[in-house]
Amino acid sequence: MAGYRTEQKKMLLAYLQANGKDAHGIEELSEGMRAMYGELSPGVSTVYRLMDRLVKEGTVKRFPNEQGRGFVYQIVAGRTCRSHLHLKCLSCGRLLHMDETLSEELVDRLLSVCGFSLCEEETVLFGACEACRREGTVE
Repeated sequence: MAGYRTEQKKMLLAYLQANGKDAHGIEELSEGMRAMYGELSPGVSTVYRLMDRLVKEGTVKRFPNEQGRGFVYQIVAGRTCRSHLHLKCLSCGRLLHMDETLSEELVDRLLSVCGFSLCEEETVLFGACEACRREGTVE
């Protein structure tokens, strides 16, 4: 989808940006878009197809669904992220971008110590953000 943006993709991106703090399942995205755009919103199969493209582009991250099988998706703050790791807070759900220098140091260290080459664009570290730790909301 090199540069070509359909109206449906624009709607999906706008919805994701408006609801960017949380991760969403495909059904949840479809229902939310239906509530926001009515009959103009894309169908479930279109949302699946668009999400696959957005994940491949790096605009959206895909996570295993904590409630069972399947995946949830979250926009990556409107920027493509191929050169750093991500941190996901298990308490509030925020997706944070790790500093590129620190990310590179960690990836290099894993390679030198463990002989393991880490794929940065696919790796998310789970834990608790500073705000949740400070507020004591960490589960």
